[in-house]
Amino acid sequence: MHRLFLKIFLWFWLAAVGILAIVVLASRVAGTKQITAPNMYATVASILASESVKAYESGGPEAFARFSQGNGNDPDRQLFLLDGFYKDVLSRPLDDEALRVAHAATSGQLVVLRGHIAAFRYLSPSGRPYILLFFIKTGLLQKADNVFGRGLPFGILMILLVTLLCFWLAYHIAAPIHSIQSTARRVAEGDLKARVPASVSRRYDELAALGKDFDSMVGRLDLLIQTQRNLLNSVSHELRSPLARINLSIALLKRRYSADSDDLLQRLERDVTRIDLLMGQLLTLSRLEAGLSSTDREDVDLCQLIEEVVADADFEAHALEKSVNMDATSPIVIANADPHALRSACENIIRNAVRFTTPGTNVQVVLKSNGSTSAPLVSLYIRDQGPGVPEAALQSIFLPFVRVDRENDISKGNGLGLAIAAEAIRLHRGTISAANLLPTGLEITVRLPLARGPAVFESPMA
Repeated sequence: MHRLFLKIFLWFWLAAVGILAIVVLASRVAGTKQITAPNMYATVASILASESVKAYESGGPEAFARFSQGNGNDPDRQLFLLDGFYKDVLSRPLDDEALRVAHAATSGQLVVLRGHIAAFRYLSPSGRPYILLFFIKTGLLQKADNVFGRGLPFGILMILLVTLLCFWLAYHIAAPIHSIQSTARRVAEGDLKARVPASVSRRYDELAALGKDFDSMVGRLDLLIQTQRNLLNSVSHELRSPLARINLSIALLKRRYSADSDDLLQRLERDVTRIDLLMGQLLTLSRLEAGLSSTDREDVDLCQLIEEVVADADFEAHALEKSVNMDATSPIVIANADPHALRSACENIIRNAVRFTTPGTNVQVVLKSNGSTSAPLVSLYIRDQGPGVPEAALQSIFLPFVRVDRENDISKGNGLGLAIAAEAIRLHRGTISAANLLPTGLEITVRLPLARGPAVFESPMA
């Protein structure tokens, strides 16, 4: 927002000040200024012109040369006397700028160009017209005064006014954009109840319309997501009871029928078990998405919890000719946490790594703390040696029902394990991300804050 504000402010300010400077300089520099009596300079010019003409007409060019030497003929000042044909009486060359000032001179008026060329037309008692040219080499301060003159305070006031107007205009444009950006950032973090401030909607311009459309979009997304969650929650909850009765029926059928039906019953039992597991995961995901934590919140030693998960996963991995090892330095305690949600997250991530790592390799689990006193964090890294995932799918693998086909994926999952882990981590105000390793492998990174006060459990979508 600040970069946009500065860009808008500087562009408007430079444009306005540039236009103002061009107008002032053009009027002061490019044009000539006429000074009339009783101005002191006009009076002095009239006297000087009279004496110059008197010296020239009485003694010729030599007399005027002596007069000019005694009245300003030095390196910084030069005096010229032009006849009616705009020729210097001493036959000195004149540039176009001097001739332009000489032609602009009128009787009784002193014409000044940029403060260093002055011309005064004088009619002698004999009736001959003359023009007195006076050249002055000015310093820097004198040039500034000649350019701005008495308009300098007015120019400063104009620049201040332009600055204030440009600042207000830039703020008027950038402030609602910043408000919409802040609201969009809250929505991206999962707060679908966020709305653009009412001050933006009261502007009655295109930015207000953008804010209203943004609120309408977020409201529609909130409704769709809530409908989806309610549907998943209702379906999974309603199916649990029929599944329980089907399991009971299978157990009774095993007792009643012969051994010839064992294969059919075992297949039916496996399918029902998979459906029951899927429903359980859906209920867990719906509960975590709704921000519902278990009532058993306590201080959790994350190091000990992960050690237990790693031990179980390593035991199961040995049957597949794989292994899981852990690297942790010291106990790390997370205050007021949900141990069931954290265990579920760690189990899903580590089991997923065991599932995809190549036989004969190991899954590496690293747990460490950053040791910061201001914002302490604990980082958990789970690295496998599998084929990894496509770069385009590194973000989407944490969404429900997203599955990526990989080379050694023998048993197809349901795409809920990492989604449950992501929601459990967000419930503890943490982050989770994935990155491919070189030459092969996938690394899942989990970062959790080590809050010193009581943790607040809230819905990531509230």
